Amino acid sequence: MGTYNISTTVSYTERLNNKIAFLKTISVVLLAIPFMMSCTPDVAKKAAQKTEPLCWKDIRIGELPPQGAYDGIDSLVKKWNLCYERIETGCEVTDSITRLQRQYDRSNAMYFKSLENKLGKNWKQQFDHELQITDSINWIKINKEIDSLNR
Repeated sequence: MGTYNISTTVSYTERLNNKIAFLKTISVVLLAIPFMMSCTPDVAKKAAQKTEPLCWKDIRIGELPPQGAYDGIDSLVKKWNLCYERIETGCEVTDSITRLQRQYDRSNAMYFKSLENKLGKNWKQQFDHELQITDSINWIKINKEIDSLNR
């Protein structure tokens, strides 16, 4: 067996402390990456180039919601056979995003008007009602998952 003295014990302790510091640093970096990705600035220029003229353009500002939060609207858009594009802009509200929001509001008004001819006058109220029910069910599931992770 090897002999242990104070210098080898100090050496092991220093190496262990270095490993712990390294693991703490890595964990902080890994936790910061999703936040930085969800708050990327000025996506407005890219979004403006990608979209087609008559389509529901839904700008979402802020952090990304939990996984599954958009399942309700995504399934209803398919069910109703709508053209729908969600644009995540991040956490910052810039002038270009504000301008883009106004532009999309005008475009959405035209698209919704065309859908009234196709789906009927109250299509949006019916859609929103179905969405509210679907979202309620989805959020119950999401909250249960979050609660189970926090235990």
